[in-house]
Amino acid sequence: MDRVKANDTPETGETDRIIAEEFQRLLASPLFTRSPVLSRLLQFLVEHRMRGGRSAPKAYAIATEALGRNADFDPAVDSYPRVMVGRLRTLLDRYYAETPWVHRLRVPQGSYEIVVQHRTSPPARSAPDGAEEVDPKFMGSAVAGDMTSLRQPGAPEQRVRYGLWTALAALAVLFVAGGWWLASEWDRLFDKAPVDIPLLEISAPLSGDTPPSRALARGLEGRLRDGLRRFDLVDLRSARAPANTPAADRADYRLDVSIVRQLEGQVAEVTLVLNRVADQRTIWSQQFHVEGNDMPGFEAVDTAIAQIAGDYGVIVRDQVQRQPDNFAPGFACLAQFNRMRQMRTGTNARQIEACLRATLDRSPHDPVALNALSLLRFGDWQPLRGTPAGAAAFAEARALAERAYENGAGTSAGQFAMARANVYAGNCAGGVAMGDTAARLNPYDADLAGFLGLFKLACHQPEEGTALLQRSLDLDASYPGVPAVTLAFLRSEGGDQDAAMGILDQVPSSSAREPQFLMVRAIVLARQGKLPAARALWRDLLAYTKQPASAPAEKVLQQFIITPIVIQRSAAALRDSGVVAPATGRRSAP
Repeated sequence: MDRVKANDTPETGETDRIIAEEFQRLLASPLFTRSPVLSRLLQFLVEHRMRGGRSAPKAYAIATEALGRNADFDPAVDSYPRVMVGRLRTLLDRYYAETPWVHRLRVPQGSYEIVVQHRTSPPARSAPDGAEEVDPKFMGSAVAGDMTSLRQPGAPEQRVRYGLWTALAALAVLFVAGGWWLASEWDRLFDKAPVDIPLLEISAPLSGDTPPSRALARGLEGRLRDGLRRFDLVDLRSARAPANTPAADRADYRLDVSIVRQLEGQVAEVTLVLNRVADQRTIWSQQFHVEGNDMPGFEAVDTAIAQIAGDYGVIVRDQVQRQPDNFAPGFACLAQFNRMRQMRTGTNARQIEACLRATLDRSPHDPVALNALSLLRFGDWQPLRGTPAGAAAFAEARALAERAYENGAGTSAGQFAMARANVYAGNCAGGVAMGDTAARLNPYDADLAGFLGLFKLACHQPEEGTALLQRSLDLDASYPGVPAVTLAFLRSEGGDQDAAMGILDQVPSSSAREPQFLMVRAIVLARQGKLPAARALWRDLLAYTKQPASAPAEKVLQQFIITPIVIQRSAAALRDSGVVAPATGRRSAP
């Protein structure tokens, strides 16, 4: 039986020696080399212990001294230290799951203190190649209810180097079972190191050397930092690293902020420049003016926050553009997932499913990856409703959403995963309430605002839903997708065909091939009197959904729309506009 020893170890000096040695091994490992933020957090906790701190450090100290938060950080309203310590626990478990150990470092659940955990004996080693053989008495053991990293008998992928013969045997089983594609993807994904979340550095704003200008600079930096930290796809650092900083600790991106304050009229000119540190290349910039009355809130920078760190924002797009074929677990996989949401195909869906499952194998409690895989499986369910495969996809999507919520109830990803699951199951009250919570946790997320707007429309809250769709477009109109198309549909329903077509004309070419876009554009064209062009788009939609020309509109629409009320309204609009014939009549000739 494993046992945990902390400060009750008889020889405190021996415990400190173990902590120091394990700390050095951890820092030198590839897992921590690729995780500079978690390495700094581990270093802070270890140094606190080694300095004689016999109680856990406070959340405020962790946030301000280890994680780069400002002095005004409030642990009562911001769970960032707890979230990051949770990630550190996961990384420690991953390291020790792959490394034979006699004693290891742990951060017990509910604590921020580094402790030493001892085994009564080391795991045995096999003679040929030194691969770990787990002692049966350790199989499935649990220490303090938290030893999830110990392998269970029969687990599908244990991420342990079994040696050449075990690997060949596993491959043989896969091949005999006919899993050629799965075997190929498995090897390709697990040979690749996980890609960590990018580290973003915000430079100190430059402004006039007067008290009002310095206050202005602090206010703007605070607004940027508060907004950017709410996203799951970036990590933040406060100050620029010195030139001799190790490569693993350097920021991936730097946001340079400059302010010129013009006293007359109380106008500030703000310039934001996002640089990729590796090659010192500017990949995005924006300049705007802030009027005097707007300065305290700085709402003008909300769009910049959304465009930099959003699900398909500048940083995610930069990853995909530089490495379009990288499906490694972690950030690379999440970036590919968000690109897929602009245009889904069977091939990319399966590639991304494989890398998301590999991500979760390494980080099984990650609410972002759980949320992503849940959404992907809901997408699988959509065209298969009423079939056993569809029921299986829905059940797994729901279970993944529940896991995302259980592991990330304080995150927008965890809340929104469960909001989606509730809405798709017909629980509008629960779905909308959790969606509202997710939006409060991240009011800068254009994608979240857009899909919450869709949910509210489906749940008979048209005014709030329309406002959220517009908010989504206002935050980031560069990659609007389904929310923008839905807003165009609403504008068309209200009689403003020019406004509807104006929104559709701004949709990027990738989304312009999506079925929702084809449907709405057909309706708007028909209402503008361009019926032949509208019916040509309908034929494209029939081909896309592989439906015959005689298929009722509802049958076609349910191939890509989930909510029944949306299907009904869309089918009615197609008939009323003349794109398709009335339900009781024959289809008119195109």
